Amino acid sequence: MKLWFFGVLFVLTALPGWSTESVEKIFEKARAVNPGLQDSSADMNVQINAVLGFIPYKTGAGGKYYHKQPDKNKLDLKDAPSWLKRYPNVFGYKLPDLTRYNVLKIQETDLRGNPVYRIQLVPKQHTNDITNIDIYFNRNDYTVPKFDTFYNKGHLYVDMDYTKTNQFVVCDKLNADFEFPNITATATATYSNYLFNQKLPDSMFSGK
Repeated sequence: MKLWFFGVLFVLTALPGWSTESVEKIFEKARAVNPGLQDSSADMNVQINAVLGFIPYKTGAGGKYYHKQPDKNKLDLKDAPSWLKRYPNVFGYKLPDLTRYNVLKIQETDLRGNPVYRIQLVPKQHTNDITNIDIYFNRNDYTVPKFDTFYNKGHLYVDMDYTKTNQFVVCDKLNADFEFPNITATATATYSNYLFNQKLPDSMFSGK
């Protein structure tokens, strides 16, 4: 019985597409992408196409995006709809806390012509309405080009493009697709004029 079990385990771990690198190591490398970065700000422009209930809705907003390591994000957008301001982390993704999730699958695959790890996580305890998360890590530089969050009644898909400004790798463009019972929307954000390590205070991110 033991020989059969280890034989099956060997075959599974040897299958093409399955990763030999641990999730913990991948997360560690992703968090180390920008050594020396403490905080950043950027000019931000967002274009939104949405359906609220049955009503089509199209608008744009501009302003500032702020980030402070490791996981603080803030939007300061003029003329943005109120529902958009409730999702600052969408526009500056933070990695989930691995202690709160079980790893369902880790896989080596390709995304838009680039080699990536695809990691599927499920919550250990269902304290909110998230059912699972799919995160894609670029295998060359450990940036996150895509993350999909699935909820009991909806989903959020986010795709990110990166550029190098000074010595830091930062988001250049982001596309987010929302689908929930009362709203379906696509938001496209572009970032420019980055400033780094301005000693942004923690109080700036409270009550967002």
